[in-house]
Amino acid sequence: MKYLKTALLAAGIAAMASQAQAQVTVVPENDKGFSLSLIGRTNIDAGTYFEDHDMKNADGEVETHTFNGVMVNDTRLGVKGKFTDNWEYKIEICFANKAISFRDVYVKYNINKSNHFQIGNFFMPFGMKQLGLAYKFEEDATVDFAFCPSRKIGAAYLFNNDRFNLVGGIFSDGNVDYSNKFADKNNNVDAGLNLAAKGIVRPVVNDESNVILHLGLGALYTNSKNPGSFSGNTLNTFAPITSISQKFDAPSYSRMEAEMIFIAKKFMLETHFQQAGADERGKSDRTTVNGILAQASYLLIGEKQNYNKATGLCQNASKGNLEFLVRYDHLDFDKDVNGVQNDFTVGLNYFVNKHFNVKLNYVNVSVDKKGIKENFNSIQTRLQFSF
Repeated sequence: MKYLKTALLAAGIAAMASQAQAQVTVVPENDKGFSLSLIGRTNIDAGTYFEDHDMKNADGEVETHTFNGVMVNDTRLGVKGKFTDNWEYKIEICFANKAISFRDVYVKYNINKSNHFQIGNFFMPFGMKQLGLAYKFEEDATVDFAFCPSRKIGAAYLFNNDRFNLVGGIFSDGNVDYSNKFADKNNNVDAGLNLAAKGIVRPVVNDESNVILHLGLGALYTNSKNPGSFSGNTLNTFAPITSISQKFDAPSYSRMEAEMIFIAKKFMLETHFQQAGADERGKSDRTTVNGILAQASYLLIGEKQNYNKATGLCQNASKGNLEFLVRYDHLDFDKDVNGVQNDFTVGLNYFVNKHFNVKLNYVNVSVDKKGIKENFNSIQTRLQFSF
């Protein structure tokens, strides 16, 4: 009964959400270039596993189990706009998991149409998490979840035109464990830094026929005096069980990625290879973990896939479009050491308008860890409202 009441409430909120865009307050740009817009989003999620399932560790002990539910998840509110013709800003706060935290908080100076400088708290140029609302599936890909870091405080230079995107910056690490063994004799821990860079080239750009070939390379170096930690999960909103994990016994480590996006009218194919490596204490060979993901999308209703050349990222489909998607993830931490995970996801997205969309995902996750094999199947839905 509790889940039924929540589902009915979710449906009511969703119905109002699809009509609510006229209520957004906007301060229009004045003669000095100042403007202010309210931004926000909320996700109303429901999900269920096909069967109750226990996750066991290498000793055969049950660590956690699956469950089902309905929830309002990851609600965000904020403002964005311009101070002058050249200065932009964004401030966004997140309400999730009974906690409040900052997300994007930055200012951006537009030197000209192609050259920009940004400082504040935002995503480093690595992985797919920076897609935000335009993320194709309900949950992060396992590979991206494992390797892509959260937002960090830093400064970055950005260049973009029709053919190229270049981003480079320096960021704090931000995740400090004051009890870790890399602390000095006074128990002080250096918060560390990240050096990140990414380059994208589009050798094929045909706007008239909507054909785009995008190739990208990224690198990220972290020196934090804090061990690198990477993990996969079971891709479920309600019970995201940590399936496999790897820690580097080293004070610094590096990550790299290679990506490709191909768009031809209604069709989109995207692939990513990501890897992390470190020279661990007491080991002669470098330790590496890696993953690969591929996803494809086809518009069952709609004319073309959307892509933003200014950011080098795919975008949501247009109003009234119905999108069919598939995704495959392979995360390799060595099945005889920390495990291997394979995920297969099938999805449908329907875009009522630019403020409201509906997602439906079927997810199959298989884990092979030190001879213990687990398999998870789940159905997830999301009603997403944004302004």
